[in-house]
Amino acid sequence: MSSSTFGRRPFLLGTGLSLGALLVLPTAAARAGGGKVAIPLAKLEVLKSVGGSIALKVKDKLLLLVRDSAASVRAFNPVCTHRQCVVAFSANDRKIKCPCHGSQFDLDGHVVHGPASRPLETYAAELAGEQVIVTL
Repeated sequence: MSSSTFGRRPFLLGTGLSLGALLVLPTAAARAGGGKVAIPLAKLEVLKSVGGSIALKVKDKLLLLVRDSAASVRAFNPVCTHRQCVVAFSANDRKIKCPCHGSQFDLDGHVVHGPASRPLETYAAELAGEQVIVTL
C-alpha cells in the first residue's frame, strides 16, 4: 500500500478507538420509538466536533457515524460493498475509505473511486439536542 492511500497507523488508531467505544457504549441504547435509536453525545465524545467519526454496534448493526457539520451527522453501514472490509472516515479529504483495496465513498455513500461499484448502505441520522438519533 503506498503512502498516498489510507495508511495503516490511522486505520489502526480508528479501529482501536472504535473497539473501545464498543466496550463503553451499551448495545441496548435508549429507543426513541419505532426503528429509531437515540445515543447520547456524552458517550460519543469524538462526534462533538465536526470531522469526528466512530464505528460502533447498535442493535446488532455495525454503524459508522460521521459528524459532517455543526448541525448534522451521517450514518452508514461501514462494510465495503467490494469485499466486505470495514471502512473508515478520513476527515482530511472528507471521504470514507476502504483500507483493503482503496475504494472511496463520498458523504452520501456513493462510490467516488473503485473497485467498489455499489454505494454504502445509509441510515437516516440527526442531531437532537445532546443525542444522535439513527433510524435503522
